[in-house]
Amino acid sequence: MKDIESKITDVTIFRDGARVRRLGKTELGVGEQLVRISGITEYAQHDSFRVKGRGKANLRGIDVKKTTKTYEPEGDLKLEFEKLKQFEKERRSIQDQIELQQQRIAHLNTIMSQFSSEFGKWFSAGETGMENLTKMDKANQELITEATKKLRDLTREIERIDAEISALRTNIQQIQGERRTETFTEVYITLDVRESTTIELEITYQLSAANWHPTYDVDIGDGSTSLKRIAIIYNNTLEDWEDINLIVSTASARPVEAIQPTPYYIDTPKPVSRSVSYGASGGGADFKAYESVEESEGLIDDLSVMQEIQPEMIQEYAISSEGLGGITIYEVPGKVTIASENGPHPITLTLDDFESRRSHYWNASAMTEVVAQDEITNGDSIILPGDVKVYAAGDYIGETQIGSIAPREKFRLGTRASYDVKAEKKLAEKDTEKAGFTKGKQKRGYKYELEIKNFSKKEIEIRIVDRIPYSNSERITINLSAPTLQYKRYELGIINWEATIDSNKELKIEYSYEVEWEKDLIIRPPLP
Repeated sequence: MKDIESKITDVTIFRDGARVRRLGKTELGVGEQLVRISGITEYAQHDSFRVKGRGKANLRGIDVKKTTKTYEPEGDLKLEFEKLKQFEKERRSIQDQIELQQQRIAHLNTIMSQFSSEFGKWFSAGETGMENLTKMDKANQELITEATKKLRDLTREIERIDAEISALRTNIQQIQGERRTETFTEVYITLDVRESTTIELEITYQLSAANWHPTYDVDIGDGSTSLKRIAIIYNNTLEDWEDINLIVSTASARPVEAIQPTPYYIDTPKPVSRSVSYGASGGGADFKAYESVEESEGLIDDLSVMQEIQPEMIQEYAISSEGLGGITIYEVPGKVTIASENGPHPITLTLDDFESRRSHYWNASAMTEVVAQDEITNGDSIILPGDVKVYAAGDYIGETQIGSIAPREKFRLGTRASYDVKAEKKLAEKDTEKAGFTKGKQKRGYKYELEIKNFSKKEIEIRIVDRIPYSNSERITINLSAPTLQYKRYELGIINWEATIDSNKELKIEYSYEVEWEKDLIIRPPLP
């Protein structure tokens, strides 16, 4: 068996997984050969390995196995433990000497105390003189001083030994902590070599410990909008991707299910029949549901067909291409390095310019200000859900979130206050004179004026929305008179107008309605 060193050269990252490509090269002689490629992350999916290569040999088969490797610490634990044992032995010896000196000092103090208590008796009896007391006291003090000095020296020595022991124990803990066990994946490849040749092997596999999600910078201009796509990539595969060719795909690594329909039965309750014979059961089941059939299709295995070979780029942004089912693939230019860690790695993908059309919006019943929005037409690439930082002509507006936008789909973005357009709703008339009893009913009328003034330097398009009461009850009727501006849509009491207002011009809309209800009804919420 021969080991081959391999290097990660290409990575295709999906929204919830990645495909990794490794290359390895070696020289092989004639005959059946077994080669091993090791050092692959434990997160590689066992059934995703594919092998192909170049050389004068036939591929007989592959086998994938998990293996563990234990990394022993580099330090010599035996030597450290011997040093620790020697210092602990020395410490015990010094501790014994310290206790001996402490006992000696205590014994000397006891002797001096007893001598002092008995000396008075001896002196009064004339058995001794004062010079003996002086000699005894001097000798005792010299002995205590000597013992105290030795005790002080021994204490310093034991402090030094304690420091050495602490350092040794810390070093031992660090060495023991360096011992670790890691799991790897190994690929065993059986080759039938026809003649001595150079073999180049390409191994691809998939894993789920990597993913990416998009974020966007949108700059809204006059008639056009630029959208910068940024991929936030996470590599938790335990493999560092160094100087690789990176492809970012909007595909998902999860299988897609095509679920077959089953009959949807409805019926009326049936009476339970009872048998006259003992032990007979009642009515059986009315029907049996059919078994559902699910077909799972793995998207990743088919993506290699969609990855068109692109010319080498010198631009700053990636090349994007649309594949099957609206999947978009971005080939990042140059070499990329992404370390295996928990942190995000932002990669700029593309900068696209889209057609956009600015419009204004005002809800007269709920808004005091007019807002501006931009209707943007997406290009040929899907826009995935993600966070968006919105700018208007380079000025920061705010942040929002966007849903999934299909290629060439229109969407609105950049909602902001339009300070150069003013709008006001006025109650022109409230018909209280008609409020009274008419054939057992009550009636009330309202007339409103909507005024919109365009102070901008350009013509604007605006959608105006207002509402009047609406009821499902047959005992309440609402009649809307024809407004001065024909509405675009009127449904469930919601009135929609669309209009164009020239620069420095004013638009006025007048409308009225009547509410009629039976006199014994109490309307909730109450009318204005």
